[in-house]
Amino acid sequence: EYMRVGSILIFILILSLAIIGQTNKGSITGTVSDSKGLAVPGAKVTVTNIGTGKATVLMTSGEGSFTANALEPTIYDIKVEAPNFKKALIQKVKVDTASVATVNVVIEAGNISEEVTIQGDSQTVNSDSGTISQTITERQIRDLPLNNRSVLDLAVTMPNVSGDAGSEDVDAASNQPVPGFNLSVNGGRPGSTSMLADGVNNTGIGIARAVVSFTPETVQEFAVQSSAYSAEYGTTGGGVINITTKSGNNRFSGTALWYHRNPKTNAAPWRQTFGTTPRPPNNLRTNQVSLSVGGSIYLPKFGDDGKWVYDGHNKSFFFFAYEPRWRTDFVSSTGLLPTSAERSGNFRGLTRTSSGFLPSAIASQFGQSSIGQTGIYQQFTVGPGGKLVPIVLTTGFGYCQFGAANVTLVANPTFGGVMQPQCTTAQIASETEANNPNLNIIPTSFFDPISTKLLGIMDPVGNYSVENALVRNYFLTRSVLQNETRYTLRLDHNITNNMKVNFRYSKTPAVGIKGAGGEINGNTGTYSNAKQYLVTINNVFSSSLVNDLRLNYTRGNFSEDFSPQFSIKSGRNFSRELGLTSLATGGIPLILLTQDTQGYVAADLGAGGSTNNFNVEQRKNISDTLYWNHGNQSWKFGADLSKAQLQVIPFFAASGGRWQFRAINTSNNR
Repeated sequence: EYMRVGSILIFILILSLAIIGQTNKGSITGTVSDSKGLAVPGAKVTVTNIGTGKATVLMTSGEGSFTANALEPTIYDIKVEAPNFKKALIQKVKVDTASVATVNVVIEAGNISEEVTIQGDSQTVNSDSGTISQTITERQIRDLPLNNRSVLDLAVTMPNVSGDAGSEDVDAASNQPVPGFNLSVNGGRPGSTSMLADGVNNTGIGIARAVVSFTPETVQEFAVQSSAYSAEYGTTGGGVINITTKSGNNRFSGTALWYHRNPKTNAAPWRQTFGTTPRPPNNLRTNQVSLSVGGSIYLPKFGDDGKWVYDGHNKSFFFFAYEPRWRTDFVSSTGLLPTSAERSGNFRGLTRTSSGFLPSAIASQFGQSSIGQTGIYQQFTVGPGGKLVPIVLTTGFGYCQFGAANVTLVANPTFGGVMQPQCTTAQIASETEANNPNLNIIPTSFFDPISTKLLGIMDPVGNYSVENALVRNYFLTRSVLQNETRYTLRLDHNITNNMKVNFRYSKTPAVGIKGAGGEINGNTGTYSNAKQYLVTINNVFSSSLVNDLRLNYTRGNFSEDFSPQFSIKSGRNFSRELGLTSLATGGIPLILLTQDTQGYVAADLGAGGSTNNFNVEQRKNISDTLYWNHGNQSWKFGADLSKAQLQVIPFFAASGGRWQFRAINTSNNR
């Protein structure tokens, strides 16, 4: 029976180790010995956070060892006291994110009132773990230039890390914002890296990107663990990127900065060029402001005595960052739109060229030769209720051009004998635009009222010119607008000497709105809208038993939607305004007029794509880690419970419809 109980306990222990909670906290471990190398048991070791003054008091074991667990990644002083020995003070021992600092202290015999000071910078060695870990410090984050103002840019400077850090910034092309996804750690595939923020999972569920992005002004440091890391770090195929955010301390400090880029000073992007082809311009204009402040919490008392209602020195701290951003970018392209005559139904005097349909005079001016016929053929008649009725051809007949006078009327047997025009080859050849002023003009009776509305929002044509050997009459600006304000709030409070709680709230409401000449055309909203709540409760039960509990809620909206104004699930519905049916609450239709590659270019109206989707994810997480020092051994137990939810609704063609029109509908055959 005892063997059975023992087996169960061992099994539970193995399970606990397998699902131990992840953390960004570090530790200090070491031994205390005398000048002869003998262990000093029962020595008092005080580990003090220099910034907040919080002290952790330990007693060395019978083997002279000590371990301070669940320490914030920052700088500590260590004081060692023992009877008949001089006090030893080891200053500025740095604890890195998710790392162990080993500090072995040799104390000298003497009066305890005497003190020996040692600089900890050169004393710290990580001999406790074989983990390959590199830390990017606050100094590096502050001093190194970052193109995207994202701390992940610095990850690629680390050994065993390659790839593209990315950002949540949207460009004017079709790239998707997936910060951190394309990083490869220790040879792992992109998308296989685990990203943590203050020890909680900050990795996307639908796509393994960073959910909340952090600026350099909000990050204390971060570490990249690439090999032999602890079993507590799961769900990774290569490594772990562990970010620690800033917190307040007893010294008030802050940052105020304005980061600006504009086309006047931007360097042109590098690109392989051929001959005299110039490099494309850099049209990015961005302004990033960061205002951050941190320190102790003081609540003033109104009156003349000058006292505080609450003095948070050594007890309560805050850090707050307010970071507005304004960003625009654009690229230029050209197109060929129908003329005002064509929009009114008049397709006379056109030449079909390799550039598209051009007025014959323009085609001649630019040396564009004909590559095919341009006649507009009638395949339908207008039936009851304005509906188009297909013409059923009889043997020996074909479709007539619109406006043809020499036609044969044949009864349509399918639609109650409606008389419909048909033409023989001879009849078609007998008429030209020169002898028939109505040829190739579509009557207004064929105009759909919705189409008339759509033609009213189509951009006007400009002057004709040659761009890349093609004749064009429209100059298009594909733009992106991304304005947002980010917030970070962190509160730390020492409830008692042995109990500490901290809270962090981060919000990055990034939405990049793409447009192509107007609020309807090319309207795309690329969302990287995320927020994260974190509560950590740290309890020191005794010098050998410490518990660290984390509660976390993270939510991200990573959708390819329209702009908030026309958002598919909650915005304005332009389809219904036009008179079209629509499945979604909001949205925009996509009217495709460029299905014929030798017709019109950039003449499409509206917006839509196969990537339109509503993608929202959320993670609810409880993580607990228990540290137990026993003799000269340190044990760690824990559990990590995470509920990950992903909601994806694909909206391809359901956000207003895809209405496709081709030249085949007016050709001489179907």
